Amino acid sequence: MDPINLITQHPAAAMFGAAGLACQLVWPLFSSRRAMLGVQFGIGTNYGAQYALIDAWSGAAVCALGATQTMIALIAGNRPWLRWMGLAFLPGVVAVCVLTWSGLPSFCSMTACSLVMLGRLQSDLLRFRSLMLAAAPFGMGHDLAVGSMLGLAGACLSATLAAVALRREIHGRSSGRAT
Repeated sequence: MDPINLITQHPAAAMFGAAGLACQLVWPLFSSRRAMLGVQFGIGTNYGAQYALIDAWSGAAVCALGATQTMIALIAGNRPWLRWMGLAFLPGVVAVCVLTWSGLPSFCSMTACSLVMLGRLQSDLLRFRSLMLAAAPFGMGHDLAVGSMLGLAGACLSATLAAVALRREIHGRSSGRAT
């Protein structure tokens, strides 16, 4: 669904999509894990609402699970035993995608969400950013399949920014800067 049709046919979905897009564009620019997670909570809740409003139920369900896992990761901070409790969400991702199965969109949302969830569990920013970037093509595939052009635009721009931030992180480490 193109952005104009989304705005005219589903104005609330367009608003949530725009808010998700805004969050998605800025998360890679942050340099602390906590700030990145906070903005990712906004991504999950806003895109989840958008997907629900356009009947993309696998995407909506995994976004809700992802937002919940993000909150746990924020609360857990540096306590590994609590942070790793986030692994318990992975079977839930598979379950909701099976229950809402719609082929390629479900597969893409399941894979993207699983990689993002694994990324959120990382305390090391290099691993965190690497897994987030690995999830990007699957998120793009989901957005293409369900017609979320705002989500696709956000995913493409966010992936570009994430790649730059990952490169910066790698360069910083090779220069001897502690992260």
